[in-house]
Amino acid sequence: MSKSSMYDLYFGNLVPWERGRTQDPAYTPLTRKISDIKKHFEKLLSPEEYNKFEEMGNLQAQCSIIEEVDLFEYSFCMGVLMMIDIFGFKEKRLTE
Repeated sequence: MSKSSMYDLYFGNLVPWERGRTQDPAYTPLTRKISDIKKHFEKLLSPEEYNKFEEMGNLQAQCSIIEEVDLFEYSFCMGVLMMIDIFGFKEKRLTE
């Protein structure tokens, strides 16, 4: 058992982005459908066009990663601010 989640985070024992694949049941059918659509376009397009199509998909993935990191940072900061408010409120009530 660790000392705290902050201790684990600092020493690399807690790595949020290595949490594993989502357990949402909608995930697998969606990835399967994406794969099927990519195969469809691979057959339909010329190699050059398909490469451009792949490049677009990679750029969209990069945008998604940037958005996810930004959302993680924002959510983490909001959580910390809420904790500060909660502890401040608790301290005010105890000293009144």
